[in-house]
Amino acid sequence: MKISEIYNLKRKQNELDFVDIDTENDMPLFLDPYFLSIRSDRWSISAHRTLENFFQYMLSLFENNRIDEARQNFRFSEPHETCLGLSKSGTKGKSLGNDDATKLFQYILDSGAMDSGLISHVNDIKIFVDNISHDKISDLTTNVIRKHLIEYTQDQCDLHGIELMKSIATREYWDIRSKSWISSHEDMLVVNDKPILLIPKSIVCRKRGYVYDSSKYARHFVLNFLVSEELRMNTSLVNVSKLKNGSIKRSVRKEEVSSKYGAYKKRFLRGFTAEHPQFYEDFKSNAKNKIRPLTNEEILEDYTDDFYLQIIDSLIDGFGKIKKGTNDANKFHEHIIATMTFLFYPNLMNPVKEKEIHEGRKRIDLTFDNAAESGYFFNLSTVKDISSSYIFVECKNYSKDIANPELDQLNGRFSLNRGKMGFMIFRDCEDEATLFKRCSDYYKDNKNLIIPLQDKDFLNVLTVLKDESDKDSNIPQEKMLNTLTKKNNTVLKRKYK
Repeated sequence: MKISEIYNLKRKQNELDFVDIDTENDMPLFLDPYFLSIRSDRWSISAHRTLENFFQYMLSLFENNRIDEARQNFRFSEPHETCLGLSKSGTKGKSLGNDDATKLFQYILDSGAMDSGLISHVNDIKIFVDNISHDKISDLTTNVIRKHLIEYTQDQCDLHGIELMKSIATREYWDIRSKSWISSHEDMLVVNDKPILLIPKSIVCRKRGYVYDSSKYARHFVLNFLVSEELRMNTSLVNVSKLKNGSIKRSVRKEEVSSKYGAYKKRFLRGFTAEHPQFYEDFKSNAKNKIRPLTNEEILEDYTDDFYLQIIDSLIDGFGKIKKGTNDANKFHEHIIATMTFLFYPNLMNPVKEKEIHEGRKRIDLTFDNAAESGYFFNLSTVKDISSSYIFVECKNYSKDIANPELDQLNGRFSLNRGKMGFMIFRDCEDEATLFKRCSDYYKDNKNLIIPLQDKDFLNVLTVLKDESDKDSNIPQEKMLNTLTKKNNTVLKRKYK
């Protein structure tokens, strides 16, 4: 059963920030260190910092010829807690257990890639080391950042009202302060006596079609160069043909060049990259531009248009069923979390409920990490110089108009370090002109950006989505971002791009 079913969340994958795993069967998804390294949200930055701390420590041991010590620190276990991997049934797939960790370490030693300087980050391993692929690197990454995943799981369980078991012994994770493996006792999600770690859906990948792969490097960068060299030197691999217009065409088949050099073999890639390092740099730059979070369709695979429309109908109906007032305040809050997750993924991630600030003296209804790589949320800091690492949300299930006290509450949460942009979300408003003037005043006085959103704003977008023939999961965020841009025009009183 999936997490959403076990805990009766009444939410589907599009409405959840985490991968809705089946606790009895692995999903063929992986954590990729390169993908983690290029993400800009705070959770990913923190997790990647821990991963880099571990690997740079390992590099320093290699550089100082402390190989036995490095071998002792290179110990891992298969992370059954995530229910991700290659197992066709159950949750025990290809492991990176103690024996496999020893083998992996030996593969790295035998490759000589550490000595040659080819490997400077974790993500280089699967490009240059034999017998290493996505699944084992994913296991390595999960072990190292396990504490970050524990904390993420705790936040998500708090967000959705899922009870945790107190003081459960964790498996080992890397501690950047002591530069060692440690374990602890934490409040954990436990299903059928099995600890479970939830994974942000924005950081997983599938092996199929993934661009940061040794075969992609070989085919699109290494072989392109080798083909051009064969043509330049006019070798026996050059095929000459005459076209209808009488011109001569010279060509070389990649398959023949690959066979000649063994271009897909990692031994060849190591030698080639040592001689031509720029091609690997170009490959990494190209991969960075192409890598993106999986869509909900790609996560689920059996995703259908009917499934998509059911979610929209449920979200639309939810606004009508929730009554204004204190009694339904939590329902409104939960519905807004689901709606925003559906509309803003993958720009916003890691929603955290009632985050404490100022040593617990103040609380924020909801915060999201800003993970945008382009568009509205990205432009907040890069174009408009509005600090926006976190996006704040206040939900008011009032039957009256929002006034200064509520806006002051949100405005008081802002700071340069945390962020200066947030949403005031409420049911409806009789005097929108006055509300927008008040929001404009906050921006004029302190460059604090408050965007008001009410039921009709969400409903307008959801209704348009329901009528769209294209059920591409990028459409929800595009439609909602258009709405935000229009509201910026009103709040800032000038064109916003």
